[in-house]
Amino acid sequence: MAMMISKFNKIIHNKTVWLVFAIFISIAFVGVYTGSKTGGQKTQQQQMKEVAGRLFGEDVTRAEFGQSYRNVYAQASIEMMMYGRQLRLTDEIAEVLHKMAWQRLATIKKAEQMGLTVSADEVRQAIKEYPVFTNPQTGQFDKTFYDQFAARILPQMNISPKGFEIMMHENVLMRKASAMASQSALVTEEEIKQAFHLYNDKVTVEYALIPHALVEEPAVTDEEAKVYFETNKEQFRIPENVIAHYIQFAVADYTNSVAVTEEMITSFYDQNKQRYMKPGNPDQPGAEPEYKPIEEVKPEITAALTEDLARRQAFDAADTVVAMLADETVTFEKAAETAGKTIVKNTPAFAQTDAVRGVDPTAPFARAAFELEKDPTHYYSDPVVGRNFVYVIALEKRLPSFLPAFDVKKDEVMEAAKLDAYEKAYNEKAESLHAEIAKALAEGKPFADQLTALNLELKTTAPFSATMPLEEQYGREIASATLQDEAGTLADLIPTESDYIIAYVSSREPGNEATELPPMREELTESLRQDKQQRLIAAWQDSLLEEAGFEDLTKENSEEGEES
Repeated sequence: MAMMISKFNKIIHNKTVWLVFAIFISIAFVGVYTGSKTGGQKTQQQQMKEVAGRLFGEDVTRAEFGQSYRNVYAQASIEMMMYGRQLRLTDEIAEVLHKMAWQRLATIKKAEQMGLTVSADEVRQAIKEYPVFTNPQTGQFDKTFYDQFAARILPQMNISPKGFEIMMHENVLMRKASAMASQSALVTEEEIKQAFHLYNDKVTVEYALIPHALVEEPAVTDEEAKVYFETNKEQFRIPENVIAHYIQFAVADYTNSVAVTEEMITSFYDQNKQRYMKPGNPDQPGAEPEYKPIEEVKPEITAALTEDLARRQAFDAADTVVAMLADETVTFEKAAETAGKTIVKNTPAFAQTDAVRGVDPTAPFARAAFELEKDPTHYYSDPVVGRNFVYVIALEKRLPSFLPAFDVKKDEVMEAAKLDAYEKAYNEKAESLHAEIAKALAEGKPFADQLTALNLELKTTAPFSATMPLEEQYGREIASATLQDEAGTLADLIPTESDYIIAYVSSREPGNEATELPPMREELTESLRQDKQQRLIAAWQDSLLEEAGFEDLTKENSEEGEES
């Protein structure tokens, strides 16, 4: 971790790379929940929608929840980028962040109830200890790093320097509140040894695939298909669709208006040299790596930086349209006309998981459209960024989901019913084989002999451990299912993307506690302690939502917006 932070700080120390990083952050933050858009006077119904939920019997406004969500997202994004990765806002991740935002609010409110306070010195110390601001040469807080962060990164997150201090104040408050929950994280000698053996024992597994070919594909009658349809109607539901208009800003339209300097190119090359490493010479395994000269890759770097800067300008142009729409007297048509853009109105209705026809597939277009509400302040989106286009979307109409009649979906139902019957027959066959082999093993018969009798192909893995991965097909599945099993254990059926695997732990060679455990003890103990602390804090935060009488009204408000 320390090495990664050091590398990260070396990268962002350069002001040009701070600019590129700011662009990266701004793109990542497109579509992040902000609580509400600014606009004119709201109706009473709209004002009621400003309540996002309730904690400890008190209303939480959309603005409060939005700020909490943004703080959670900001910290997650920075942590991901410290490891050289971008936080991609999938539906699953959005759901996790949504819960974390509520937990953050509940923890802060609980801390205030507990009478906990945070001094200005504690906030300053927390900022100084934030890894992003550590100078890799001195290992100390560097105010220059903080100033660059405040000037270039925070604005892209819609967070002011004062807002960042408030966020850090809350972080300290949360840490104090959760400290009590993690105090009982004690690590026993037995747990240390268990972890040691989990990491160091070498396991060998005998296994075989159970092919689907062992069962015949069953026939399905119309009556059976109808029964399947009635039992699984939701599987055939036509999902909710939306019709949306949009304005698009092509990134390519801005490439001629941006300038990439030599400093930018040199900085990018220096910080991304691994991309330009020449293939190694197999006859000289210990030789120093060689890199393509900057002159050779300069066109590639220039093109990449030009595209990033142009995308930023396209984003700014789209954001100007959004700013115009904040005035409720400005229509979508008027904003498009002012921006010199034509509204695209011929896009067919689409569902939330559909690829939208004619739209850049890298843009989260459908997800952004489904977050809109049909009212004067929430019908339009913030800029939605893709690789080649940036969009501003206007919701036109929602088409509710519905259940079609059997005859409409008959062909699809027949196929689904056949597949279901086939999978049931296969599962029953696999389970019967597993039970048969388990019985034979209990009688002392060798695993290999049972596979031969069933005409299944026996395979044997190389010895593997948690620190020595199994490098073969299905290695990950086999290892995760058997690493903790003792020798002589028949594992549960192991699912793969197609067939089941039946696996038997033929041997387990224990690690040497006398020689191998001592150098690992401190690291294992700390790792176990941190894991326990995190689980205790997570459990406490879950229980805190229950204690707070948590009510989440954000989804209810969204549904009301659809009806209106």
